[in-house]
Amino acid sequence: MPLEEAKISILDIGILRGYSVYDGMALINGKVLRFSDHWQRFNQGAEALSLKVLISKEELEQKIIEITQKSGFSTRANIRLILTGGETIGGIDYDHEKPTFYAVAEKWEPLPNEYYEKGTKLVTSRHMREMPKFKTTNYIEAVKLQKMRKEEEAVEILYMFEGEVLECATSNIFLVKDNVLITPATDILGGITRKIVLELADGNYKIEQRKVAEGELKSADEVFITSSFKDVVPIVKIDDFSISNGEVGPVTKDLMDKFAKYIV
Repeated sequence: MPLEEAKISILDIGILRGYSVYDGMALINGKVLRFSDHWQRFNQGAEALSLKVLISKEELEQKIIEITQKSGFSTRANIRLILTGGETIGGIDYDHEKPTFYAVAEKWEPLPNEYYEKGTKLVTSRHMREMPKFKTTNYIEAVKLQKMRKEEEAVEILYMFEGEVLECATSNIFLVKDNVLITPATDILGGITRKIVLELADGNYKIEQRKVAEGELKSADEVFITSSFKDVVPIVKIDDFSISNGEVGPVTKDLMDKFAKYIV
């Protein structure tokens, strides 16, 4: 149905208690990029919150394609899935058999070309998401920090916690040091674009998925982020310090090229 006609109850537990899971995926040239991976991650989040998914994998994929076609977004679109427990019972409980579920197709708005050609900036915040392995709708910290992000002219907020680099508000992060690709492995969401980049890098670069110390950012040769809605974005500055010489590095350029070819 048209977006302006879609409604949910004001008593929905996703609104009253923030009890819901979310997923964001890219539809490119009429197909959902790595739909099976997104489906698996979405179901893992639903299981973690004891939420019931009432639609099949095949039906959901077809419905996503239908709504993007009807919206005129078949070339590329952002898809958002939301699953909540449904209307509250006594303000705190819910009926497991009556969840709220919807998918929304939105027009994809690419970042400025300058970000990909010359790189862009991150700003940091001390934070670790609640239930970091799962994609819930709890984006309170990210929303609070949007004003600061814009003022700093940064593309994303990088979360760091107890001396470790974790993830960005809506992206994963990679470092390159001496031609080795390094990415945090714990207390993060396993991004699908992150997974694709790791696959594309396998066999071409040494890969380390591990805890990343905060100090490694300043000594990194290259930094980039990955996201379903942003693809691969080079980072040349974090807060007030530049990454290496402040230019997009060769490994980042190579993986950007490989990813662009992969999604065509």
